[in-house]
Amino acid sequence: MKKSIVGALFSIMIAAPAGATGGLICRTPDPRQIELSLVISHTIVSSVVSASLREGRSDVPVRVAQSWLDPSELRLDLVDPNALRHELRLRVKRYGETFDGTLWRGGKKRWVRCRES
Repeated sequence: MKKSIVGALFSIMIAAPAGATGGLICRTPDPRQIELSLVISHTIVSSVVSASLREGRSDVPVRVAQSWLDPSELRLDLVDPNALRHELRLRVKRYGETFDGTLWRGGKKRWVRCRES
């Protein structure tokens, strides 16, 4: 009996939670398309873990400054790697299988659609 209790306690102590993640791909319909790829943690409080930004054919180095994610809405601000310049602001709401909303980059506001990847 003692061995099974000790074994159960040991198993609980070494068990690690699953690090499940998912993703979103957001794209503008412009000729010079902006594509944003997001990695999102699926934990008790979901959050944007990382982001990559592509404008036209160029990759833009970014990091997540702040994000807010709930079942109906996603808000995200990206900055340059040194956090000296604001690169992008995303505000989208869920409509069925997609998130639709606005993306601001370089002083321009654009429509954007995000889909799970």
